[in-house]
Amino acid sequence: MPLLEEELSHIKAITQSTDFLFITVQVDSWNDDLSPWVAEPIFGDAAFAGNAEKLLTRIKNEVIVPLLSEHQDIKIFAGGYSLAGLFVLWAAYQTNLFEGIAAVSPSVWFPKFVDFVHNNKILTNRVYLSLGDKEAKTHNQILAQVANDIRDVYTSLEDYRLSSIFVWNQGNHFKEPALRMAKGFSWLMNNEKIHS
Repeated sequence: MPLLEEELSHIKAITQSTDFLFITVQVDSWNDDLSPWVAEPIFGDAAFAGNAEKLLTRIKNEVIVPLLSEHQDIKIFAGGYSLAGLFVLWAAYQTNLFEGIAAVSPSVWFPKFVDFVHNNKILTNRVYLSLGDKEAKTHNQILAQVANDIRDVYTSLEDYRLSSIFVWNQGNHFKEPALRMAKGFSWLMNNEKIHS
């Protein structure tokens, strides 16, 4: 909760929007619920169960559909950090319910994710990507590819008529996550350049 409160405080301080609703979704298992498909462990013995589709269905049914039934003209932005960033990026290829997404330090190193991006069409209007400039400096060979992978993902977005940005942050994966998320959401809310 303290990180979420810090993030919300940063959003209020740097956004031009006066009214917004901030909703968080709790997951039971980070690796299982946020991974788009089954994958072997990358570090330690924690594998990935590939339950992202179940989580997205839950978010649609419990959050988005009730919200849209009360406010048809509302713009919905989804954001996430690390594996949650990967989840929202993947979700933007599954549904057009999100006006935009903020994938902050997303785990785009996830096995076969870059291939997935190249073989599918994104369904959102705005994409904010960011990564720490030291995140690729690791001994883990899979994680060390994250900078190349995110550049590849960002380049693939140029094929679509959408508003997108890729931002480098100073530091490693764990530096200022609340501020980084707030910058992503603020960019989404402040950016009006949408192509039809």
